[in-house]
Amino acid sequence: MTSPSPAPPGGQVSDYYSSLGPLLQMAWDDNFHFGYWDGPSDTSSVQEATDRFTDLLIERLRVGPGDRVLDVGCGIGKPALRVASMTGAGVLGITISELQVRQATEAACAARMSDQVSFRYADAMAMPLGDASFDAVLAFESINHMHRPTALREMARVLVPGGRLVLTDVTPPGDDSYQPENDPGAVTSLTRMGDWPGLISDAGLVLDELTDVTEHTKDTANRMIDGILKCRREFEERHGVSVQEVLDAAKSALPTVPSAGCAIVVAHKL
Repeated sequence: MTSPSPAPPGGQVSDYYSSLGPLLQMAWDDNFHFGYWDGPSDTSSVQEATDRFTDLLIERLRVGPGDRVLDVGCGIGKPALRVASMTGAGVLGITISELQVRQATEAACAARMSDQVSFRYADAMAMPLGDASFDAVLAFESINHMHRPTALREMARVLVPGGRLVLTDVTPPGDDSYQPENDPGAVTSLTRMGDWPGLISDAGLVLDELTDVTEHTKDTANRMIDGILKCRREFEERHGVSVQEVLDAAKSALPTVPSAGCAIVVAHKL
């Protein structure tokens, strides 16, 4: 198994989203993840496509009223709120961005869901949460910012026996062109589909599903570029910083890869 790259320092990840987050919200959606389109003829909007992807993961969580879900790397809270509203489960979202905690908490208040959904600052690789305290764990395009073995062990620890882990991960091209970089400034790392069975097993979990959904998510990059171009002037006037500066900073913190794919990983704890 290829050894996943070391986790970037938490402060770098937090700074990355503090800089890029406002642009993503304006150009993309409050869902900071890939969109899922059914095929070339699918004309769904970005909001519809990102919500669809969230719904696909919600189905795999298999939770209902009375269950507790942990959203690891919760962003500004949109997936967590959707999980709660669609299933009736209680949700705790964690992130290492204080800004995201504030934004997500405000979103829960605005939706009048603060009694069902909450957010807190916490490091997913050392969670201040009790053993066997959640029925399911969701990690939506967040584990690529972590040392995967450490994060997976923590996710397994907080799951009840029989609890489910549902996550997505960003994957490199399947042609073996990607070579891991040991760049201390990078905020994300990629790991191949073939590494996932071993990662899940080493965490003490049982793999239930490993699905490559790249064909459904591959339009994300082009649509995001279109969104950025459309909102560029408004963003720069509102925030007083050029879009190019934001993108240059983001690019310098990402791995060098021509195109990225996406995988759904589902596992359970015995």
